[in-house]
Amino acid sequence: MSTNFFQLRSLAPGALAAGVLAFTTGAIAQSVVDRPPNLKPLPASNLSLVADTAGNSTLRFDTTSWNKGTGPLQLEAGPVDTGSGKQQVFQRVSLSDGTSFLRLAGYFEWHPAHNHFHFDDYALYTLQPVNAPGGSERTGSKTTFCVMDTTKIDTSLPGAPGQAVYSTCGRTIQGMSVGWGDTYGAHLAGQEIDFTGNADGMYQLKIEIDPKKVIIESDETDNVSCALISIKKPNTVTVLDSSGSCSTAVSISPNTAQVGSTVQVTITGYGFTDGMSVTFEGGNGPRPIASNVRLASDTATLDMITATVTVPPKKRGGRNPVWDVRVGSGGVLPNAFTVTD
Repeated sequence: MSTNFFQLRSLAPGALAAGVLAFTTGAIAQSVVDRPPNLKPLPASNLSLVADTAGNSTLRFDTTSWNKGTGPLQLEAGPVDTGSGKQQVFQRVSLSDGTSFLRLAGYFEWHPAHNHFHFDDYALYTLQPVNAPGGSERTGSKTTFCVMDTTKIDTSLPGAPGQAVYSTCGRTIQGMSVGWGDTYGAHLAGQEIDFTGNADGMYQLKIEIDPKKVIIESDETDNVSCALISIKKPNTVTVLDSSGSCSTAVSISPNTAQVGSTVQVTITGYGFTDGMSVTFEGGNGPRPIASNVRLASDTATLDMITATVTVPPKKRGGRNPVWDVRVGSGGVLPNAFTVTD
């Protein structure tokens, strides 16, 4: 529509209304939105600790990532990069009008152990000590995937096909449909973290999909999941929490206090030790202050901390009186404690 604002002002009221209606209707009809994927990992499963005759120890596990977005993840091979010798990969992002666009996303390279092409830097595996005296953080080797539909996760999602679309590990096109996942079994190369020489104890195994953020997604905040495990050499792995949460803090009770009051709270979680701090973050207004923090229970599973929480007196509360609770350097429990007037 070529009529500008100044032309619209000279029209009769009825004509102006009709013109505006036609303009807005046309704008709505022409609006196009992206339908990107949304990649989300499930917590690691099928965990085992494998020891060899040389004394080396390896933690092995299954990994499943899936697409809960509004469009498929589609990766297409481009030209070979003369500098690295790798093949460029473009992501094709679907649009609501049936068209799509391409964006450089990374590289394919030949994976000799799997005998096919993999997409680089698809996942990152990290094993972090939670309560393992002498334990150290370990990461998996550079983790690449040949992305395809292997596992139905939620085919009730809009746009999810009933059957696998990306059913082969292609050299030129790979992808993951809406509602489908890609599972890599513990027996495959890359599905392991070296545990040799590490200490027994409680660890968190973190799976992060697209750690370098090279893939366009509708949500970049849900690319991480965790499993809390207990490891004891030579070959014992016990799963303590498979919810996917990466927080080692589980609950706080009571979870509210008035301005100017003091309450005794109990916090439950994993890997708590003597001397851990309790702090409140993310809200505004009177900040709660924890004192007399004591380890009340230390078990092989859930631990317990008690603390005295004081909310300073102020005439007015904050606009956002809901606070995150942090135990130690990690263990953030989001939106866990509310301050009332």
